[in-house]
Amino acid sequence: MKVLTTRELNRATLARQSLLERAVEAPLAAVHRLGGLQAQEAASPYLALWTRLDHFDPADVDRAIRDRRLVKATLMRGTLHLVTARDHARWHPALLDTLRRRWHGAVLAQGSPEELLERALAYAEVPRANAALREHLARQSPPATETGRITPAEDAWTIIRRYAPVIHAPAAVTWSYPRRPSFVAATAWLDGAGPADELAGLEALVRTYLEAFGPATNADLAQWSGLPVSRLRLGLERIDDIVRSRDEAGRTLLDLPTGALPDPDTPAPPRLLPMWDSVLLAHDVRTRVLPDAYRKAVIARNGDVLPTFLVDGFVAGLWWAEADAPGTARIRLEPFRPLKRPIRVALEEEAERLAAFVAPHEPRVYGRYRWRSLQTVRNAVT
Repeated sequence: MKVLTTRELNRATLARQSLLERAVEAPLAAVHRLGGLQAQEAASPYLALWTRLDHFDPADVDRAIRDRRLVKATLMRGTLHLVTARDHARWHPALLDTLRRRWHGAVLAQGSPEELLERALAYAEVPRANAALREHLARQSPPATETGRITPAEDAWTIIRRYAPVIHAPAAVTWSYPRRPSFVAATAWLDGAGPADELAGLEALVRTYLEAFGPATNADLAQWSGLPVSRLRLGLERIDDIVRSRDEAGRTLLDLPTGALPDPDTPAPPRLLPMWDSVLLAHDVRTRVLPDAYRKAVIARNGDVLPTFLVDGFVAGLWWAEADAPGTARIRLEPFRPLKRPIRVALEEEAERLAAFVAPHEPRVYGRYRWRSLQTVRNAVT
């Protein structure tokens, strides 16, 4: 069985994620091919596409969201993603059982979770504010306080929205989604399209993952999807052209025969990644892109995955945006180690392009986060 080195896995992942060479591709097609985009922060999908696509125009994403071809919803790992409407219809049924089981330990006072879900979806036939949905269900099922039940600070909607087939409703704001979300039932938003077959959804989920992030282990697939390996096997069993290899630690890697495997010496230009970029979250063993020495500096204790930059295909530092005047932006780079001058120059050119991109939209993108001091970051680098 073929053995793939860390560098070979790095180049394979970067190629499939359009981080070796920017793709000439419509955002809708790219979002599917890339396996969806992390969307906890509204700007992140736009920045992820900016760093991956040539001649990227954010208006194309705005339009696809307005036209309901791209949607934002809770999916893999119970986190927010921007995905195509078609992928949402296929993937959500595959993820639903696991998402629901995660939260069914919080027993509600009146009515089963299924009944409350039906009420929530009926009320959300049109976009409803978070507070309105909370109040609607609270009137019908006030939260209990006994041991094993949700606390007074919680409510039925807080639990149900974590797995319900609902879409974040867009608005006429920067990056399309406001900080205080409204929700709408997926079937209503997507013209009554019903959910796909569960097993077909699992197969589609597995195929998309391997196309976007392979070669990968079962544990990698479980890390990305949030599903147990036993469930993922139901999808894997439906794929008859799986290619197997091993990594340097002897772990079995799965892939599709069409997956790109570039030469490990393929040049990897500097790239700036947004917060929570999927390439840093898609594997159980993340060393193919994120060296262990830098992990604590990149992934905060509260789970925030900070904006990073790549040098020779691997995370080499952090960046953040600053604004000296309205409508202007500057990207500050903080490398973990000294960089050679040619690399620094190329990285600064990329940072200037990113600054020009965010300046008209959100000059201090991610500015609401409390960045750690450079000394704290250095202390985290072992």
